[in-house]
Amino acid sequence: MYLGKLCKYSGDCNVYQNKNKYIKNPVHIVRNVFCNRGIKGWAACERFKLYEAGMPVPDELIPNG
Repeated sequence: MYLGKLCKYSGDCNVYQNKNKYIKNPVHIVRNVFCNRGIKGWAACERFKLYEAGMPVPDELIPNG
């Protein structure tokens, strides 16, 4: 279910790909809050902020830090 627009980094993001072992909530909920919500979700995502700044994104980083 998409609540807005899909994050442009979803293809590279281990959270969206369900490969981040530090995510505690079901991945579909995390995706809807951060990845599929458009700018409102992306602005709250620490991974998105690092991608946008051109900085390395640690594998263990979760969207809310």
